[in-house]
Amino acid sequence: MMSVASPIVLLAGAADPVGQRLARTILDAGGRVAAAVTRSWQVDKLRQQLCPDGKDCDRLLAGVVAPRDAEAAAGFVKGAKDALGDLSHFVGASVMLRDKTLGREPAGDLEQLMDANLHCNATLARAVLPAMRKRKSGGLAFVTAPTETAGLSVTCRASLAATAEFAAGLASDVADVGLRVETIAAAFADGDSEASEQKLCEAIWASIADGS
Repeated sequence: MMSVASPIVLLAGAADPVGQRLARTILDAGGRVAAAVTRSWQVDKLRQQLCPDGKDCDRLLAGVVAPRDAEAAAGFVKGAKDALGDLSHFVGASVMLRDKTLGREPAGDLEQLMDANLHCNATLARAVLPAMRKRKSGGLAFVTAPTETAGLSVTCRASLAATAEFAAGLASDVADVGLRVETIAAAFADGDSEASEQKLCEAIWASIADGS
């Protein structure tokens, strides 16, 4: 069983503020992070933010995986195993919220939100599952809708619900091999996004620690 201080985490949504906080938390605890982003320019930016002085770079792998690119996800997972070791945890921390606009839903909004809230997370989760199944060991955590969704757009709520349903279905499918699947509600404190991000990061880290 892996110790809390040394998880090897595959992270979706690494370019987002919560993803960056979580990656830093894992590195500070002595763990390793395979951080997936969706744009090539985000790779260098993420490495600069997480390893400004070059420290910990040997425990961080950053790469590009488009939301629906299963081939790229599989390649990234293989590269992460070669560079960092067997992935002990997956965190789907890619979350995009959209506020409700009365009488209107923006064109293209659903596709963008489904990519950010479902596909970014599900594509990488599916890529890492075969190895976890084979080892009969691993934990998966997905960030889902905040407890209060009344102010969110219909398309946003639909995309978040899809992620929750994916996680629930996955939990049922992998229960027989001992894999742990959790959902964590996005926490957003009114007027203080930094406190909200920190609260969510702490909840995710607790999930990783409890499942180590």
